[in-house]
Parts: sequence; structure tokens; C-alpha cells
Amino acid sequence: MTRIAIAAGVAACAFASSALAADLIVDKAVDYATPAANGLYIELLAGVAFPGTYEYDGPDDPYDIPLGGALAGVIGFDTGLGGLSVEGDVFISQRDYEDGLYTLTTGTAMAALKYTVDLDETFSLYGAAGLGGFYLRDEDADDGDLYIDSWGLGYLLKAGVTAQVADNVSLVGELRYANSFSPVEYVDSDSETNTGHIGVGAALVGVKLDF
Repeated sequence: MTRIAIAAGVAACAFASSALAADLIVDKAVDYATPAANGLYIELLAGVAFPGTYEYDGPDDPYDIPLGGALAGVIGFDTGLGGLSVEGDVFISQRDYEDGLYTLTTGTAMAALKYTVDLDETFSLYGAAGLGGFYLRDEDADDGDLYIDSWGLGYLLKAGVTAQVADNVSLVGELRYANSFSPVEYVDSDSETNTGHIGVGAALVGVKLDF
């Protein structure tokens, strides 16, 4: 009888040890399977650039610029400091004016700070401001003569909303405005100095991918 009790005790201890080992192995596997977010993301956006006023060689001779197309791309990093992110932002628009006689192209390359507020598990609001280069190109649509083709120092303001639709994918809707601090100057082929100044507002939609 004593031998049977001892054998039963040994078997019970072995079973308990096996179960405990199995629990430890499962827990360890779950820990290794949990990914760590690194805060990196990209955004790809497209939409329309709003009408504006183009001041060429001074405010006495403005041109009305109609709607046009606009594209933007963002690479950013979430710092984890209360919704603060840092971004590199590029933005381009192109519009024909004066009944298609001329083509006006604007572009920006900015470094920006963005602040995001989470409304719930799906929706977030954000605002951002940036500084960097503002590009202006004004050319004849027929023969390609350049009137302005140069960079100036500018700024960017934007605000938008994101809606998360998958683990690492969100839809984005955004309003933005960019401008140069002063008219962009360019010396043309005739050695004449031309200046141009226009702010660019746009409504964009796109996708945000988190990595």
C-alpha cells in the first residue's frame, strides 16, 4: 500500500511539472509574437488646389488662377510625446491660367511638427505647421518659355482627420495652405528679374500606412 501511495505521489508531481512547463512555454511564445510599433508612417494624398491670385511682377498686375490638381506625400515619426510627430512633407500643384496660355506649378518641401488628438479608437484630429522651401514655376504652355523657375523660403499649415480602417491603415482627409514669405525671384534668359507670389490652398484625401 505504501508503494502505491509513493508511486501515485510521484506521478502527480510529474503531471504538475509538465503542466507548469507547458504554461511557461505558451506564455513565452505569446510574448515573442507581440510586435512592437516603431512610430514610422507614410501618407499619400491627392486632391484639388483651390483658385488663387497670382501676383506677377508686383500686386498691380494680378492673375486669377483656377482650380487644379494637387498631390502630397508625407513621411513621419510619432515621438510618443503626447501626440507629437515630426514629418517631412512634399506638396505639388499645377494649374493652367489665362485660358490655358500659361502653366503655373507650385511645390513645397517642408519639415513639420504635427499634433494629434484621438477622439476614440477610430477617429483622430490633427494640426501641423512646417517650414522649408517653396517652389514656383511659371511657363508658357505652348513654347515652354520660363518666366519664373525658382525656390523661396515658405511655410505650410494643415489640419485633418484620420479614420483607422485596419491595424496599420487609416484614411485621411486634409485641408492645407502653403505660401512663400516673400515673392520668389528669378532671372530669365533675357537677364530680367521676374517675381511671383501666390498662396496655395488644397483639399486632399488619401491613405496613411503605419509601420
